[in-house]
Amino acid sequence: MTLCNRLPAWRAVALAIGIAGLAAPAAAQTTKPLTPSQMVSPDILVKRIDLNCQVFHNAIQTVQPTEVAAIQAASWTVVDAAHKQQVESMKDHVWIVQVWKQAGNLNWVHSARLDARGARHATQLCFRNDGTLARARQATTIPGLDAASARQAYFNTDGSVIRASSLFEVNDPAIGKRVDALPYFKLVMPGSSPG
Repeated sequence: MTLCNRLPAWRAVALAIGIAGLAAPAAAQTTKPLTPSQMVSPDILVKRIDLNCQVFHNAIQTVQPTEVAAIQAASWTVVDAAHKQQVESMKDHVWIVQVWKQAGNLNWVHSARLDARGARHATQLCFRNDGTLARARQATTIPGLDAASARQAYFNTDGSVIRASSLFEVNDPAIGKRVDALPYFKLVMPGSSPG
């Protein structure tokens, strides 16, 4: 009796496919073990993340964000009310970010970039209270981030992708897998450490 004859049918098929080199791609390598609560189906994780992000989104509706900008790839600076309109009227090479904090944590970010050709790139980030990225959305405008057509990706606490839209731009410079990886973190959260 061969090895395949002693295995249940589904294992024999999986073994045969694996030997033939046709097995499905392996899951992404993680940098640290996942918690038991993360070892559930992706559908459950996505629903949890959407629910948590909705709670953060609802909570920030009455909170004024901290706004920062980088112009012509210069260093980040806080945008005060007197200069906000001037910064927003620039036509290229400007990156404007709105950051919302709740209970001492940076939980929500809207980022809008205009490149030299005037192309717009908007990114929305939802962070967990431990400082890890939970969800990122991308569109061409800030209002587009809440549209059904927005590209999005969901992340585990170790930074691995749970699920992503087919056109999601993984190398978006606006994305940080942790809040302290954001280029403006020290400016908007002075003296803080994530989580």
